[in-house]
Amino acid sequence: MSEKLEKLRAMLEKDKERRIKLNNRIEILERRIQEAEAAEVNEMVRSAKVSPEQLAALLRQSANTTPNPAALAAVGATFDKEEDVNDED
Repeated sequence: MSEKLEKLRAMLEKDKERRIKLNNRIEILERRIQEAEAAEVNEMVRSAKVSPEQLAALLRQSANTTPNPAALAAVGATFDKEEDVNDED
């Protein structure tokens, strides 16, 4: 085979290996993001006083977006005074 063809095949193999490494890195990062989002949601829910109905509403919301303090407030959740970061006292 020609030298040019061998070089192209070698480049292809190298790029395939690089793609595998990148795909693995992407999977790791996506998993870390999911874990971090879950931890933030868990902390928000724990610091908020929510009823089971409010929690169910939050879970329905979380199917589309990551809940945030505004979403908690939208379902009527209240926060403990010492844990409320928006409290200006």
